[in-house]
Amino acid sequence: MKFENDIVLFINKNLFKEIERCVEKASPNEACGLIFGKIQEQQKLDSEDEYAYYYCGYKFECIDSSRKSPAAFLMDDYEKLIEISNKYSEDFQLLSIFHSHPGNAYPSGVDVPYMKNYYESGITKFKHLIWTIIDAKSKELNGFIYILDELKQILIKFREN
Repeated sequence: MKFENDIVLFINKNLFKEIERCVEKASPNEACGLIFGKIQEQQKLDSEDEYAYYYCGYKFECIDSSRKSPAAFLMDDYEKLIEISNKYSEDFQLLSIFHSHPGNAYPSGVDVPYMKNYYESGITKFKHLIWTIIDAKSKELNGFIYILDELKQILIKFREN
């Protein structure tokens, strides 16, 4: 899988602890949730027309999956999703859909079509959405973005606050 070097997701340690609690709560099933924050565009020092994008996660909402399964998650309570999005919309935007896997932190054959569908949906807030996936056992966390008709992995960096 290709790596997208111009996009980085920053997560503070407290937010990561919330993610871990969400995974524990859902165990042995997949956990899911949403990460909200801000996107900062930074011009690259060595170029006038190239930019890096820093997704800075500040808030996390664990969501009960509509499908209780160790192999799948489903967020189909749209009223709940709208309620959660509205809760943060004044200060933050939706950065990432999060979910866990029982044995790895990479997109499954089920995940990839969903990622592509969100990208192609025409809904602006889903166009550059990061998908974060955590291995429920090892706690490895990876990020992915569907961009320019291709799925790419992005870097996740942890910070104190």
